[in-house]
Amino acid sequence: MGIVFDLDGTLIDSTPDLLAAINAVLPRHNLPPSDRQENFSLAGNGLSSMFALTLERRVPSWGREKKEQLEAEMLSLYRAEPATYSVSFPGILSLLEAIHDQGIPIGIISNKHVVMTQRILDVHFPSITFFRVYGIDSGFEPKPDASSLLDFKASLGFSEELIYVGDTEIDYETARGVADRIYLATWGYRGSDALLAQGIDGSLLVRDTAQLACALDIRIS
Repeated sequence: MGIVFDLDGTLIDSTPDLLAAINAVLPRHNLPPSDRQENFSLAGNGLSSMFALTLERRVPSWGREKKEQLEAEMLSLYRAEPATYSVSFPGILSLLEAIHDQGIPIGIISNKHVVMTQRILDVHFPSITFFRVYGIDSGFEPKPDASSLLDFKASLGFSEELIYVGDTEIDYETARGVADRIYLATWGYRGSDALLAQGIDGSLLVRDTAQLACALDIRIS
């Protein structure tokens, strides 16, 4: 068995660091700041996509060059401080440690760059050795493309059970047809109502890490 996790919204609430970078840039250009609700609604396809949509809502008339300038400013700030204010969700560290202690391979698939993803993991989960960490620069198409998940499955062995845990409909699309089991965390960036509105089976939703641990048959000491 192997378990692959999405990062943002599943293991980590990265919104505080994202908003710190975004809201350091927007006012410089006389644009209104963002907030958690907007960040949640746009999350899932990576930083560049999220920030592009943030700008599109404010200044749809701006050209590509101007928007890319602001994106570069934001990414520079975020890359310098990706784990200053972010926190892991309640119970996640204990769950990962229990999975790790049982010798179950753990993978991460993020739409961030690998270096940034690994830095966040090192800050929040220093006791965990991850079997595979995939980012947007790992040589695979970003989620919802399933290439990275298929690579993990191949490295695990196709006969082994593969479980995927995420928090958005994008995670669901990534794992559908590849993972043997899928769970979606309702503590993340969508919530149960939004996931159900996407037509996702309610039996795939987990409300907290205790329910997820039970579904995974992981005992947390």
